[in-house]
Amino acid sequence: MENAGVAKYTISFGLSLALASVANALLVVAKEQIPAVLTGMQKLTGNHWVSHCAIVLGLFAFFGWLFAQTNGRQGIKMTVNRLIGTLVSGLVTGGLIILGFYLIAINKLG
Repeated sequence: MENAGVAKYTISFGLSLALASVANALLVVAKEQIPAVLTGMQKLTGNHWVSHCAIVLGLFAFFGWLFAQTNGRQGIKMTVNRLIGTLVSGLVTGGLIILGFYLIAINKLG
């Protein structure tokens, strides 16, 4: 598949979504494992999930914008197939991190 009609923001924010998905999973694990992280996030906005959402959305927006500024502001160049593969890999990796963490946590309890 070629890149005809694919805007720089499609690639930039697609890559950012893959990165934000992994960051989201790591933040879930950090909140569960490190009480100070959970407490700090609760103090930040009054609810740790609101803070969690704000952090992940902030990372998504920042890295999407940053990736669009590369290559002389033309954005990252890659084929659509590679973008799809990277996006799916990031989403699956994030999901597996969360799934694996909770499976290990459940096994430790029982």
